[in-house]
Amino acid sequence: MKTLKILTTVLIAFLFVFTSCERDDNFEQDNTDIPDDIVIVDDNTDDTGNLDQFFGATAARSFFGQVVDENNNGISGALVSVGAQSVSTDGNGIFSVSNALVNEQFAYLRVTAFGYVTSGRALRPTDGTNRIKLMLLSADVTATVTSGVPETVQLGNGTSVALPGDYIDENGNPYTGSVDVILDFLDPASQDLDAVMPGMLYAEDVEGDEVYLETFGMISVELRDASGNELNIDPNSPAELRFPLDAALQGVAPATIPLWSFDDTLGYWIEDGEATLQGNEYVGQVSHFSFWNCDAPFPVVDFCTTVLDDNGNPLANTTVHITSPNSPYPRSGITDQNGQVCGKVPSGLTMTIEVVDLCGNPVFSDVIGPFASPTTYVPISVNPGSSTSQQVIGDFNDCSNNPITDGYVVLEYGGAIFYEPVTAGTFDIYLISCPASNAFTLEAIDIVNQQSSGVINYTFTPPTTDLGTITSCNAVSEYVEWEIEGVQHFLTSPINTFDNGNAFSINAGNGNDFFYISSSDTVVGTYTWGNGIQAPPGSFEMEMFELLSQSDVDYNAPINITFQLNAFGAVGDYIDITFTGTYTDNSAAIQPVSGSVHVIRD
Repeated sequence: MKTLKILTTVLIAFLFVFTSCERDDNFEQDNTDIPDDIVIVDDNTDDTGNLDQFFGATAARSFFGQVVDENNNGISGALVSVGAQSVSTDGNGIFSVSNALVNEQFAYLRVTAFGYVTSGRALRPTDGTNRIKLMLLSADVTATVTSGVPETVQLGNGTSVALPGDYIDENGNPYTGSVDVILDFLDPASQDLDAVMPGMLYAEDVEGDEVYLETFGMISVELRDASGNELNIDPNSPAELRFPLDAALQGVAPATIPLWSFDDTLGYWIEDGEATLQGNEYVGQVSHFSFWNCDAPFPVVDFCTTVLDDNGNPLANTTVHITSPNSPYPRSGITDQNGQVCGKVPSGLTMTIEVVDLCGNPVFSDVIGPFASPTTYVPISVNPGSSTSQQVIGDFNDCSNNPITDGYVVLEYGGAIFYEPVTAGTFDIYLISCPASNAFTLEAIDIVNQQSSGVINYTFTPPTTDLGTITSCNAVSEYVEWEIEGVQHFLTSPINTFDNGNAFSINAGNGNDFFYISSSDTVVGTYTWGNGIQAPPGSFEMEMFELLSQSDVDYNAPINITFQLNAFGAVGDYIDITFTGTYTDNSAAIQPVSGSVHVIRD
């Protein structure tokens, strides 16, 4: 079986709530003491599910996200439930929920998928589109045991569960037969902990009050019969869990610590017993199985901030870290489309807030706090330094040239993947790129019609990269589109390319709707056409006819069009070009023109 340690991180444009692991000021730095505000009890109160009093009024909120496996691959067909709405993920693991009725201070998305352990995400929703990334653990069987026989199942890192041999079925009836055990350990040092753990580190203690948690390790245990039906242990025959302790926490781990079980209906953790430190592991007994957590509770306050680029534009898809002096592990959030990130942070502590680019390089750092009450931190203005603030904009239409009302675009750059929802036929993505490369790809997905534009190559042209109009038509493998004098044109056939390896030309359409472009260079780069004269190393020329004649262009007046050759593939691969600029017509009016070319090199 597996231990979740550090997996490859795919940066995605989803909002994660800060669920920081920091302890409060009274946390003693030794192995024997425990803070005064942590109450150790032997039994859990039956009076649970009281936290809705802290959730605020009902509110309509929207969510957009991705469900992935432990290798960051999207899971198709996962069921995502929030409020009264349920949707299934598409082939990329993407889901979108609009105007779900949740609470202003709390929302819970429960996720189930065949072959995976049930989980979910809790967050404090913003009034923008909340970005969610949720990683499901595969339901691989660690071991198969037999009822009536006490047995211990163990992982390679020392995680173990000692089973009493007494089991019940989903209806609480005694069960006899074989039992499949699915055992996982969630390491607090994992970079993916925020994505894979259920809920957030938010809990109800034995007094029925809300608390926030610092995790010292989590264990997930699921029991199933041979047909996949869920089982559990007999509550009168407790099991023993052993949690290995991360080396970075051994100097601060208390001698005893509360245990918490996750309620996948309520969406938060509930205090239930305690564990004791034995050597380099915590040991505790539990009366049922779910996700279990060794955690110290601590006081927190609500915290929000907004991240802006150096021009004052909101930076979505940007990672923000918060670190306290008492925790070796920072907790992270990713800004929404308004540049906002919100969550819970420790009260009474001085912390460090940091913004990083896609390469993990810090582009902003500051000391914040201590905070004693809810805080909206001043907007953070990011100086990208060696990185570059990028804005990518474009329109997204269906095969009939109508704006997409329910879709998304997938932008891949430098090993990072961004998913941006499209609701009114347009998209607008802000990010901070690394200096290593300016090349990226983009695919547009029409959810309603289940169609795609295919993957298209582009190059950043800062500060704003205008991709023009992208069309999703699965039956269309290549196209030319442009907008001139406010009229959009889309050609798919016939399209021909000609080249000799050093120069090329493309023509599309016929009659009154015709497009022609040529270049004496095949090197990927930026070229500016000014009155037909192109500075070295090459030249671009273009002609477009759409119920107009060539005489409508005044070639003696300014023509300023920039061409970006994004890709010049081998024969059978794609030539990708975007262009934007202005020309002067015969009435001396300056006319805008823009477009894109996605054609197969013949």
